[in-house]
Amino acid sequence: MNLANWITLLRILLIPFFITAIVYYDPARPYFKWIAFSFFFAACITDAIDGLIARIRKEKTTLGSFLDPFADKLLLLTAFLCVSLSPSYVHALPLWVLIVIVSREFLLFSGLLILFFSQNKIIIEPNLLGKFTTVIQMLTAGALLGEFIWAPYPAYLAAFLTILSGSTYIIREARRLNHGASSR
Repeated sequence: MNLANWITLLRILLIPFFITAIVYYDPARPYFKWIAFSFFFAACITDAIDGLIARIRKEKTTLGSFLDPFADKLLLLTAFLCVSLSPSYVHALPLWVLIVIVSREFLLFSGLLILFFSQNKIIIEPNLLGKFTTVIQMLTAGALLGEFIWAPYPAYLAAFLTILSGSTYIIREARRLNHGASSR
């Protein structure tokens, strides 16, 4: 395990603390909102740091290529679901946006399983659109957690990018799967 992977694990380990702060947040204890926001922000920063360290130290690994997007998805899905289910938050993600985001992750995970069982390998190759989508989703979740007045607006951009990047991944992997089947 290299340093970048340890930092990614730290992101995953921050999630239970983040959830706990959301659970304890209510109008009588507003400081828990900012504790949750701080845990989320720290986790988002680790996403940038682990990638930077892996590139600088030339330590990209197979484990890291799986662990990093897994940590991102776990953090974001947790944030969106917790805010949506909490009665204390003023803004929630519109239900249709939540369904789009959760559905994309389910489809991509299902696709990875199909690729694994059909080709006995998993190749995770994020693209620039996927990375930008993750950043916008993080901005959306952060805005909802901070209950900023503009919080609902980035959700629409996040939904659009989620659909676009999900479609891009599905098309790319379907082509890869078809190409692999035709070369046999």
